[in-house]
Amino acid sequence: MAAAVSQRRLVGLRRGLGALWIGNGLFHFVAWLWSPAAGARLLAAFGQAAVAPAWLRPALQAVHDGVARAGPRPVAAVLVLLELALGTALLAGWRVRGAIALGLGYSLLCWVVLDALGYPYGRGQTDPGVFINYALAFAFAWRAQAVLAGAAPGPDPFRRERLLFGLLWALDAALKWQPGFLTQFMAQLTPAAVGQPAPIAAYIHAVVALVGWIGPLRVAVLTALAETLVAASLLSGRAMRWSVPLAALYCLAVWTSAEGFGGPYGLAGTGVRGDVIGNVLIYVYLFAYLWPVAARPQSGAAPGSGGGG
Repeated sequence: MAAAVSQRRLVGLRRGLGALWIGNGLFHFVAWLWSPAAGARLLAAFGQAAVAPAWLRPALQAVHDGVARAGPRPVAAVLVLLELALGTALLAGWRVRGAIALGLGYSLLCWVVLDALGYPYGRGQTDPGVFINYALAFAFAWRAQAVLAGAAPGPDPFRRERLLFGLLWALDAALKWQPGFLTQFMAQLTPAAVGQPAPIAAYIHAVVALVGWIGPLRVAVLTALAETLVAASLLSGRAMRWSVPLAALYCLAVWTSAEGFGGPYGLAGTGVRGDVIGNVLIYVYLFAYLWPVAARPQSGAAPGSGGGG
């Protein structure tokens, strides 16, 4: 299994996650502490009660009010220090298991409080929120750390994490089969050019023109079908030799077009809620864990069988 679980690769992926969280912490330092109107910007990040499901609104409103009473700047300082410490620990290899557990819990908490579970779903909205992707990244990192510590990897070392990833893709796909996405595909794509530098805006406008030429409904159906096939491959463990690299390329295409390279990187933009680099780019990071297993020659055993987790 040496080819499937290269220790150098796993350490590199852990360090990459640490560098990303240092980037998040620095961005939040600028947005929430250093810049004018930082306090108002932090309170806006916690103001998700209006878009949350009804049963969650009272809790989110209580959290918002608690942050306001405690003071936005002290709360921001705690969050920034936590993110910088988390990233540094992963990057340097200090108390890694504890850092991963902290990152997983923090990501799930932020998914509820700052992402409102990805709501609202409707009117073409199919984004489950960036923090659930970070939580998955920490789940992969937890398993990778166990392998680095000597746990037997098995033929499918990230089986449980792959299944969770597949469920996330299945949710994405199910939402994309809804009329709100299929009939409003262009409305999801064209706003990505707003506020972007001229070269990126020109590129996105070219993509919009290409979609218009092909037909927005055709492209929307192809998008939903592609995500359905990726979900099926991840959940079954089959055809991953093809699905993993093609899905990673698909994510890069979405990131550069509909997500506008994760930008625009203004203080009131995506980074305020944790999404500094864009949502689907985290998917590419997760596929990096699966690529060695997907790329190896298949034996007689079913690709989805075996240990792991």
